[in-house]
Amino acid sequence: MDKIKKDFFNKKIKFYELEKIIFEKNNNWPQACKIAADWRRERIENELNISLPLIKNCFFDTTTEKKTTGIEQKIGGAAVPLAISNPIKIKGEHAKGDFYIPLATNEAALVAGLNRGIKALNTSGVIVKVTDDKMCRAPVLEFNSINDAYYFTEFIEKNDKKLKQSIKSEFCSLVNIKCFQIGRYVWTRFCFTTGDAMGMNSVTKYSAKLIKEIKSMFDRPLKLVALSGNLCTDKKAAYIDTLLGRGKSVHAECVIKNDIIKKIWNTDAKTMKKICFVKNYLGSGLSGTSGGFNANAANTIAAIFIATGQDAAEIVESSSCFTRAEYKDDTLLFSVTLPSLEIATVGGGTNFGTAAECLKILGCHGGGSPPGSNAKKLAEIIASAVMAQELNLIGTLANEYELAESHITLARGGKK
Repeated sequence: MDKIKKDFFNKKIKFYELEKIIFEKNNNWPQACKIAADWRRERIENELNISLPLIKNCFFDTTTEKKTTGIEQKIGGAAVPLAISNPIKIKGEHAKGDFYIPLATNEAALVAGLNRGIKALNTSGVIVKVTDDKMCRAPVLEFNSINDAYYFTEFIEKNDKKLKQSIKSEFCSLVNIKCFQIGRYVWTRFCFTTGDAMGMNSVTKYSAKLIKEIKSMFDRPLKLVALSGNLCTDKKAAYIDTLLGRGKSVHAECVIKNDIIKKIWNTDAKTMKKICFVKNYLGSGLSGTSGGFNANAANTIAAIFIATGQDAAEIVESSSCFTRAEYKDDTLLFSVTLPSLEIATVGGGTNFGTAAECLKILGCHGGGSPPGSNAKKLAEIIASAVMAQELNLIGTLANEYELAESHITLARGGKK
């Protein structure tokens, strides 16, 4: 082991090779990964003449029985402050009862704002519903002519049932295929259900299988240009996800009486309705947003994503949100719609460390029974939390300068 370490520090062994070489010596995969992380960090400390004790102390094991490392070239872990909200009362199909929300964030006022929104919501409870569930991958194909490309789209429509039957998986099934043609190029947007997994790895795997199946069946030349042709659309803000859905499409609503609004925010339902329209629709429309018709949905989603080990890059499209407010009979009807919330309770970062514990707080860690029910439960919880934060921010904005003053007070300990 001393020679391996010496060779590594002398740069004779590459960063990515370290686990495998150590494992060949000690035959203990988790231990080999821990030693490799320690040595990498120590080498970085020596080369840069710095000390990294917190990164060292934040290490946790992400190895699996299949001898994967979780991430490549690990040196330790990263810590983010973790808070818990007051319980929120949810009346969903999968999330029923009171739920504490774990939030990983460095932003003062976020948790306090969420709690104030929860206080109002708990007077009536949150009604929430998942209306769609699918994950998509869109390979792009090239043909010899526009006629061949169009013929292919007809071929897909005729063979839809056969292609669906070609996917044999307990947790992954093909829901639909939509074709989009530009000249000689055709994007095939494959959409799958993926159980409690977010599913990007699965849908990529089965999209590749489908393309191979299609090439064996199709009687004209075609070329796979890219297995992902950006019409999925993954980790990019795009209106196709808003219109057609990706991940979980989820809606939440509540009815808040005027006296509750007055007590909590010192305003009224009519004022909140006006702010919601002018800010979220006129302001957002003027800015040219594709899915940002909301006050700050990404704030809550990001904090829950980081706490529960979600793919943080999926915040981009997951925070597409429509926040609505209507006034009727001295009450405020308030709702949010999240058309492309991409989440998981199994796989990726959800399996390990503090993320797994946060999902346990929510009562949806691991696979659900039936498959997919835990991820839908998480979707309902996130939508409810987003609505609480949206409600609070709009109520806060009704009080002119309170937004600035509350952040200064909670972040800096007093007025500037």
